[in-house]
Amino acid sequence: MRQRIITGAIFTIAVLALVIPAYFFPPVILVFTFIVTLLALYELIKAVKTTEKEIAVVVTVLGGFFGFLPVALWKTGATPSQGFTLYGLLVLVYCLVTTMIPPLIKEDPGALHSGFSSSLIIMYVSFPIACTHIMMFLIPKGWYYMVIGLFAPWISDVFAYFTGSFFGKHKIVPHISPKKTWEGCIGGAIFTSLITALFFAFVMIDIIDIGISYTLYVTFAALFGFVLSCVSQLGDWMASSIKRMVDIKDFGKLMPGHGGIMDRFDSAFFTLPVALGLAYALMLGV
Repeated sequence: MRQRIITGAIFTIAVLALVIPAYFFPPVILVFTFIVTLLALYELIKAVKTTEKEIAVVVTVLGGFFGFLPVALWKTGATPSQGFTLYGLLVLVYCLVTTMIPPLIKEDPGALHSGFSSSLIIMYVSFPIACTHIMMFLIPKGWYYMVIGLFAPWISDVFAYFTGSFFGKHKIVPHISPKKTWEGCIGGAIFTSLITALFFAFVMIDIIDIGISYTLYVTFAALFGFVLSCVSQLGDWMASSIKRMVDIKDFGKLMPGHGGIMDRFDSAFFTLPVALGLAYALMLGV
C-alpha cells in the first residue's frame, strides 16, 4: 500500500510537470505524448510477443505514432474534423496494408494474425493520442478537456480502490479482474461525478458559454463524470482481458505497485476520446 501511494504521488507530479506547462505552451504536451506512445507501444508489443511467433515491430511502432498526425495541421486554422480525417484516412490505409501484406509475402499461416495484432496495437495507442493532440492544438481551450479526460480515470481508480477495499463484497468481473467489486465501481463513479461537477462549476464555468441554468449545467457535469468513470473502468477491464489472454500480471515494471505505462493509461486511452467528443459537441453548440 505504502509503495503504491508513493509511486502514485511521484507519477502524478511527473505528469503535472508536463501537463501544466502545456497550458501556456501547447508543444510541451508532445514530450508527454511521445513518452506515453513509445512506452505503451513497447509494452504492448512485448505482451503480444509472449504468444505470437513474430510481429512487425518497426511497422507497428511507426503506425503507433500516427497519433501525431493532427499536430501537422496546427497553425493552419484546421478544424477538429479535418484533424480526424487526416488521422483516420491514413491510419486506415496503413492498417489495411499492415494486415494484408504479410500473408501475401509469407507462407507462414500466422502472418495474418500477426498483421491483425499490429493493426490493433496501432489503433489502441494512436487513436487516444490523436484525440489528445486534436484537443490541444485544434480546439479552443482544449487543454481543459484534455485534463478532464486524462485525470478522470485516475480519480475513478483511486476512489474505486479505496471504496472497494473498505466496502467491496460483490465481484463484478471475477473472470477478468478478481479484485474489482460493484461497491468499488459505484464508489469510483460517484466520486468522479462529484469532482467533475466541482471542476465544471469552478473552472469550466468561465470556459463554456452554457446557455442553460446553473443547476442543469452542474447536473450535466456530474452525469458526464459518471460516464467518464464507467468508460474508464471499461478501459481497465479491456486491458485486464489482454493481460489474461497473454498470461501476464502487469504490462511493465516501470512503476512499482502500479505496473507499466499501459497499466496507468489503459483507462485514459478510453476517456480521452470521450472528452474530445464533449469538447467538439460544445464547440458546435450541440
